[in-house]
Amino acid sequence: MRRFLTACLAAVLASGYALTLGSADTAVASLPDAKDIAKQILATHAGHFMTGNARAAFEMVARGDQELSHGSNSQDARAAAGTKQAAGGEGPGDASFTNVRVNNPAEDSHQVGQTTQSETSIAAVGKNVAVGFNDSQHTLLRFTAGTNFNGIAYSRDGGATFTDGGVIPNHPGCVNLGDPWLTSDRSGAMYYSSLANCLSPTRFALDIGVSKSTDGGKTWSVPVILSSSLNAFSYQADKDAMTTGKNPSDPSKDEIYDTWDDFSFDPFLGPVSGLPVARSYDGGATWSITYASQVPLSAPCPGSPVFTSFAQYIGAMPIAGADGTLYVASEKISQACPAPGPPCTAKPCPPPPPLVRSIVVFKSATGGKTFGPETTVAVIAPSAPPFDLFKLDEGKYMRNLEFPTMAFLGSDLLIAWNDGGATGADAGHSHIRLARSTDGGVTWTTRFVTGGANDQMQPAMSGDQSGVHILYYQRNPDNTLDVKVGNSDDGQAFSTRRVTTRSFPGVLNFPQFDPIIAFSYMGDYIANISDGSRLLFAWGDNRDIVHDFLFPNGRNDPNVYFATHVGEGNQQGG
Repeated sequence: MRRFLTACLAAVLASGYALTLGSADTAVASLPDAKDIAKQILATHAGHFMTGNARAAFEMVARGDQELSHGSNSQDARAAAGTKQAAGGEGPGDASFTNVRVNNPAEDSHQVGQTTQSETSIAAVGKNVAVGFNDSQHTLLRFTAGTNFNGIAYSRDGGATFTDGGVIPNHPGCVNLGDPWLTSDRSGAMYYSSLANCLSPTRFALDIGVSKSTDGGKTWSVPVILSSSLNAFSYQADKDAMTTGKNPSDPSKDEIYDTWDDFSFDPFLGPVSGLPVARSYDGGATWSITYASQVPLSAPCPGSPVFTSFAQYIGAMPIAGADGTLYVASEKISQACPAPGPPCTAKPCPPPPPLVRSIVVFKSATGGKTFGPETTVAVIAPSAPPFDLFKLDEGKYMRNLEFPTMAFLGSDLLIAWNDGGATGADAGHSHIRLARSTDGGVTWTTRFVTGGANDQMQPAMSGDQSGVHILYYQRNPDNTLDVKVGNSDDGQAFSTRRVTTRSFPGVLNFPQFDPIIAFSYMGDYIANISDGSRLLFAWGDNRDIVHDFLFPNGRNDPNVYFATHVGEGNQQGG
């Protein structure tokens, strides 16, 4: 997610989930080769708008090897948004926050340089807190049966201290590839969703797997593979997210929802981008999948043979209301066909219509069984033009897209994201934009809730009886980073607190210090939930220093940090 290099799969997926055509043998024989599908998808705009994990997987398929090195798995560094500025980072943090390191750097002893822990998610049940994160330490440079990116740590004292629990078990025949997302239900069980690469002689796929813990995050089950039910010979999932909510037909029971974006292959339409929504009524034992939407990834434009249309979803996010209504939001990137007209004969021809980024939402009143039409919340501007990169220093970049995050404020539904479309004195920076619907997602109003000369990115939002809380990274004038939280009891006026007790720099990631992490990767999201009495935060943080034979003078090390604040929070956010 963009992202962590999952790097893993060699033949893993190229995308496609062919609609069934009679027998399986007939279906496979009628489809393009996996290499061709991967190359076809990478040649579209989708080659840019993927997580690092997914991009690495596609490139391995297209190359036909099993190398986990990042290779060309990078965002284009031809330029970077932002230049180095004067002044320093911020001073001491808010005294009400204590920063606790979640993972144990002493365990980064297996592979030199593979010390990246980042991209966080939280589940909490009473004093039990579990934090999931991407972890590059538990793999070799080539794809093997032991590859595993799903880091986990747990706390028995509400987050005052953590035990590094290593990694989530792999499903037999599959390997965990990161993009963690955690949630919990009213029974006290916790769930961990992630990408899972599953291989067989007839099927190559980047699937979604969900593990379960009934002891507060200390031990986890072997993942249940959700997307294997789609029976695709070649399939790719990306950027999953989970939530729980009341079963609309039986409010005494919980339903677990897992959403993601995917690439599949339709024998008639070619590559397709979709938003699958998986649901489980039995505590994660079995799952059913419905698509909120599927659109052709690319299609020829009628009368314009040199142009094609394009559409892709990325960054799916679910939330369930008090009545069980499910909402799924996503960023959508699309390019329309030119207006009809005579063929272009003069050179150069007019350029195609621009790519359009937007936040869209889908609604289900049936517990994810059926969905209403796509509703556009807002057309948005890239947060870090032109290449979705913030430059933090020479060789230190931070990729950033505009993934939505959701929460409820009373009965109002809120969606937040980072957006580069501010005007006036705030123009030219990434700020947090907040959308609000008072009619169940039918109509929306938007406004920017941060501003100024700094950049804010990767928001994570929770809502509870005390209000709404938006956590985000802030890039300071000297290009160091802090984590801040904006709190509001009405969604209008926000008070801001600094969560980090120390500002921290970027890490060397162009070229990467970590041999299996994507160029420019620093994580694509952070974590923020409310458990009823506290706000709980987790984020990737580069304040720590590593010395080794490659960096005898030291380099900054990506680790995971946690903070909690008592007094603001009444229910766990989605």
